[in-house]
Amino acid sequence: MKLAMAMAMIVAAGCGGKATPGNDPEISSQPHDMRHNPAGAQGQMAGSSEHDEMAAMPPQIGKFHDTLAPRWHAAHGPQRMTDACAALAQFHGDAAAIVAAPAPSAATAAAWAEGGKQLAEAVNGLDAPCTAHDAAAFEPAFAKVHQSFHHVMEAAAEHGQH
Repeated sequence: MKLAMAMAMIVAAGCGGKATPGNDPEISSQPHDMRHNPAGAQGQMAGSSEHDEMAAMPPQIGKFHDTLAPRWHAAHGPQRMTDACAALAQFHGDAAAIVAAPAPSAATAAAWAEGGKQLAEAVNGLDAPCTAHDAAAFEPAFAKVHQSFHHVMEAAAEHGQH
């Protein structure tokens, strides 16, 4: 239950709620610890809480997060797209690992499977914009990957939220 509550708080606070990726330059341009920890470097407790909660997640979630986070939190622009597209094979592999993994004990099998399927589909949605070097199509596709990843994290802690 504690894990589920903490994950819900991280998901709700960590990614700016309803702000659309790319439309909130303050969120996307802040260093990672400032977005997930409003107290910044001086508020180490909240930052380490996120780290502790990620450590409690299945290893496949942590691996995907490690691939996604530096690219998602990079400044919007051509380099962000270049870096994310360069990691496309890793995104595909990490998403496939989530799909293949058994549901964590805190999750329902159906929610975990659906979350993994949606994440894999979102990653597949990056293929065309990356291949075409289409910046306009890249940002919404990348936002869908990010959103789908958070749904998988929520699914991993679903049981405790009921």
